[in-house]
Amino acid sequence: MALNNNEMTDKEYRKISADARRSISRKYGFRQSSYINFTVESGYFFCLYFMTGDVRLTVKPMYADDLWWNIWDASDNKNEPLSLRGTGAYSLSGQVLASYEIKDTTDKNKLENQFEQLFNGATAEITKFIADNPDADTFYPDESKMDYDPDRLLYLMALIHNGKEEDALAIIKEARKNRHRCIFQSGMLSDSYTYIRRWCNREQATIRIRNVFASLFNNIVKIRAYALMALGRNNRNDTIPCPWDVKLLDVGIVTALCLSIIFQWHNFTLVWITLAVYFIFVWFLDFGKRSKRYCIRFGNLPDKTRLRWKICMWILVVALYIYLFAIIYFLRYDTDR
Repeated sequence: MALNNNEMTDKEYRKISADARRSISRKYGFRQSSYINFTVESGYFFCLYFMTGDVRLTVKPMYADDLWWNIWDASDNKNEPLSLRGTGAYSLSGQVLASYEIKDTTDKNKLENQFEQLFNGATAEITKFIADNPDADTFYPDESKMDYDPDRLLYLMALIHNGKEEDALAIIKEARKNRHRCIFQSGMLSDSYTYIRRWCNREQATIRIRNVFASLFNNIVKIRAYALMALGRNNRNDTIPCPWDVKLLDVGIVTALCLSIIFQWHNFTLVWITLAVYFIFVWFLDFGKRSKRYCIRFGNLPDKTRLRWKICMWILVVALYIYLFAIIYFLRYDTDR
């Protein structure tokens, strides 16, 4: 956007635009977060995206993200603010109901009038949509109007929600034949469709057992990722742990294990086996960047939760190294004797 420097800077324009948008949106029952305004009505999540001058109104059932997050092993997102359904990296796209245009202007009144017309039109569009689709549970999106959903996730969630798992699996099978690559990846071998297939087949005994171990492993990956992020500066924008924090935790744990074995059993062969197993396990945890999404998710946790993690982890690390020094002292004492 080009603005006259004598009139207003780009930053100043964004501020008055956001303020005007917030003021007008409240009159129509919309809430605002960053570049979106949203409202929840009749079991639907309606969202206006103000990414550029072109504004899109989208809709999706409220259950869709909840179900997807359960499938994607990100159920913690359900406890986050509602705005995450519009701004979250792992949130589903909605069906586009209408598009609008906001023209750049430094005239506050003209800007407010544009927002007034936009929110008035969006409210009318929402009212008409609900009249045509009163039951969110049985709504199926018109995929020709989707706001970029190449993996058809919203449609698949609608199928699964309505007990049509076989239809969902058939779509995935056909996509696999065509070598479709999903946007959401987990490691090098899993993607959105991998998780959906496991979910649809979860009633089978072998799948259930596998899911138990997968859940346990994912929890270990999650806890380790949170622990490493907590040892850092606690900056919300950090998406990977500091290498020094990784060394601090890993060196402390592996040294404690090895010295405990030496102190108890004086078995150096077991020490080497422990070292090998530990580093293979850690490598497997980080293989294919499995922990990346949990590191990102840590930054989205409430400040108090991140602070509790930080305090607990530093208490653990301090206790771990006190234990190490105690073992070293007793080893030296035994050697002197």
